[in-house]
Amino acid sequence: MRKFILILAMLSLLLNGCSNRNFEPNVKQTVEILELKQEVDPLTLISDVDDVGLTFEVANSNLDVNTPGTYNITYKVSQGKKNTEITFEFTVKDNDAPAIEMDDTINILYGGSFILKDYAKAVDERDGDVSDSLHFTGSINTYKVGTYAIQVIASDQFGNEASKEVTVNVNADEKNTYKETICGAYTDSSYTGGQAPTLTLKNDGTFELYLNSCTVVNLVEGEYMQYDDVLYLISPDHRFFSPNEADLVRFVVQIDGTLLFDSQLELCAPNYGDIFSKAVEESIDEQQ
Repeated sequence: MRKFILILAMLSLLLNGCSNRNFEPNVKQTVEILELKQEVDPLTLISDVDDVGLTFEVANSNLDVNTPGTYNITYKVSQGKKNTEITFEFTVKDNDAPAIEMDDTINILYGGSFILKDYAKAVDERDGDVSDSLHFTGSINTYKVGTYAIQVIASDQFGNEASKEVTVNVNADEKNTYKETICGAYTDSSYTGGQAPTLTLKNDGTFELYLNSCTVVNLVEGEYMQYDDVLYLISPDHRFFSPNEADLVRFVVQIDGTLLFDSQLELCAPNYGDIFSKAVEESIDEQQ
């Protein structure tokens, strides 16, 4: 008799084990992000999708709603004698916005560039340096002397946003130093295949423009002139195929120092709206 009972018990264990292995309840996580210091019942964070009478209990949890971070809760999910464990990940949200480190007033010279990251830094207590999120609203015309109001904005991974009102003064440049800073080598950063068009502006007022015309790369030479934020390239021996501008093309100097190609050529590249970025020479320390 004992032997018979033992066999039945073993069969029951085997059957229950097989039953549990085939038990795949349809459980959904109803909440993924929790507010900092939020009072929460872990059993309300998941649901029985098919409403088949599943019961839940917490098997293991490291959740700490008082500290921002990522946590796991393991639930024991049961239906009758069948049960299994399922683990879900939860994030406790940081409610603190980043801090923007920037002067209230910025002064730049006429024709100079304004690159926000040169003047501002954003730091979040949890995420660290979030300066990549920095941007501003408002407009600045560095080719018009005056005072401009902008709003600088930074955010963290949770969407907490900080803003700062900043005044930018564009001051007169008696020495026209911007004419020197415009010189250098530029590459069409918008170009994704083949050899990108390049532009070199020289101190003597001449330029070299390498145009990609689908099959060959053509070198165009000539002189350039700048009026406010518009740069004109004039070539005496090359026709740019633009109906209204047979002998010149235009670039608009952006406030970040890049050049916006503002002409329409009958060539593969550059194209209207392409951005030419200035090449940055590596320092000796960087090379080492």
